[in-house]
Formats: sequence, structure tokens, C-alpha cells
Amino acid sequence: MSADAPHFIGIGAQKAGTTWLYRNLQEHPEVWLPPEKELHYFDEKRIARRSLVGRAFGRTVEGARWRRQLRRHARGALRGTSFAELRWLGRYFLLGWDDGWYASLFAPGHGRSTGEVTPSYAILESEHVAGIRELLPEAKIVFLLRNPIERAWSHAMMEVRNTGASEADRDDFLRHFEEPRSTLRTDYARTIEIWESHYPADQIFVGFLEDIHFHPEELLTRVCRFLGVAPLDRWSNAASRVYGGSGATIPGELAVALAELYRAPLHELASRFGGYASWWRFCAEHLVDERPTGEVPAQLFTSPLWDAWLAERGNMPPAPQSAPLSELALSQRTA
Repeated sequence: MSADAPHFIGIGAQKAGTTWLYRNLQEHPEVWLPPEKELHYFDEKRIARRSLVGRAFGRTVEGARWRRQLRRHARGALRGTSFAELRWLGRYFLLGWDDGWYASLFAPGHGRSTGEVTPSYAILESEHVAGIRELLPEAKIVFLLRNPIERAWSHAMMEVRNTGASEADRDDFLRHFEEPRSTLRTDYARTIEIWESHYPADQIFVGFLEDIHFHPEELLTRVCRFLGVAPLDRWSNAASRVYGGSGATIPGELAVALAELYRAPLHELASRFGGYASWWRFCAEHLVDERPTGEVPAQLFTSPLWDAWLAERGNMPPAPQSAPLSELALSQRTA
């Protein structure tokens, strides 16, 4: 594989802070990320290998995405784009899709730590992750997690907006919650099991959205150390909030439905990771038991549940937990 191949891959989860991570790493002088955040090579392009005509006119998921990205960058080019970025965009949009093409996308970052962030990689099947390991055996993997209730709600709201519907009723949301495109993206245990079966635990970083909220600079410092670059003294985007997309509240009935859906899987996550995963389990159990009828904050750590969880812990706020999977497995089992 080319020396220009990426050093790290952000694999998700969707609606768990990947845009926040991308924007912050973009400002690091030792890190290079492509102008397009989500390359979708391993989940779409490597599998489909469409021709230029197929991308432009085909009725496929990857073709539709290619056209959306092209339109967005075309509008940006009209407002002024550097020559180097135009060259990259020409390669990205016009050349054929194969492993050599993929590696060439990272050539502008030669001499720096290069990477990409595509949240859909979190739901890849094991055989496709095996292909990534074969191609990129030394790559470091970054996986950000979010309370499944919050993540699924944010995802559902995004899907509703994308349909163009002015609003959706209760049944629309309930159907979306149980669709594979939602449940797979929140099946963190499955994702970790698959990626850990192909990459050693010390090459997988697991981050928690609560750290983005409570300890953003500490999280970025830990990511930098994991990637082998020096942490910055100051991050201009560390306090930015780009992981919402869900509105301010969740109707109580729908919050309870999500809590019931994820209550059992959260016991497995809490037993493995403790800390924030225990907080997620606490949320699910209390929502199911209390069955609120009013609105519930869409970011549950801003709700009274957070204070109740802290009180149960002796009012001790959790320390930053995000770390390589090998460290989490050894030292982060705080109930």
C-alpha cells in the first residue's frame, strides 16, 4: 500500500461528535484531513467501483451521495477555493475508485498524520473490516459513542428532515427507532467486537460524547496522544457544539420507547466500560420506571437525571473516560 495511505480512520458513531472531531483535528498543524469529511470508500466506493457515468446518472446510494457532494463543493468553488483543494476535488470526483485512488487522496498530507472520518464504517460487516486491516494494518481507529437514547433520537430527527416532512407522528418515529439503519448504528458492542477481532485493542480509541461536553480539551489531548501528535495548547473549536441535530427535547413517550429498546444492551456496555455507560444504563432504567409524559431534554446530561446519578455516586463527577480500548478494558470499570 502507498506511503500516503491514511494513518487513522474515524468510524463513527453517527451523531456522536464525529464532525466536532473532524473540525478540531483540521486545525492541528501535524494532522491532515481531506476537504470532504466522509469519503465512504470502504462502505460504498470500494464495493461498487462505479464509472463516472454511473456516478453521474445511476440510481444508487453511492451515486446520489457523489452528486450531493459535487453540488456542495461546486457552490464552494464559486466562493473561492484554493488551487490545491481544487486539485484534490478533481481527483476525488473524476478518477476511478480503487485502492490506489484512495491512497492518493491523502498525498497532500505527506509528512503529517493523515486520516478520514466516515461514521458509516461503524456498521460494516466483519469481512469488510478484514479488508481494511489487510489494506491498512497499522491504521488507528477512533470510535466515538453517545448515549443510545440521544443518538437514536438525533438520527430519527435528521431522517425526518431529509424526507421533507414538516413533522412526523409517533408511529413514524417508532418505526425508525427499530429499523436496522438506526439500531445497527447504536449497536456499539457489535461494532467493537468486529473491529477488535481485526485490530489490536491498543489501535482502537473509544471516546464518549459526555467528554466532548464536560472535558473537550482533555479528550482532544488524549486523541492526539493516541495518534502520536503533540496536543495543542489551545483549540479554537473545542467548545463548539456540532453533535445536536435533535431539537431541545424528546417527547416523554418516545424517550421511554428508546429506553425500553436499549435497556438490555446498555447492561452489557455498562458492565464492560462502567463510567458513562453506567450513566446511560441509569437513564434507561429511570425512564422506563418513571415513564415521563412531558418533554425530556434531548441531551440527557442536562436533565435532572444527571444530578440523580451524581447523587448515587456520592456527588462525584466522572473524570474523563475516553481512551484506547486496551486502557478502558483494564482501568475504566467505575460503576
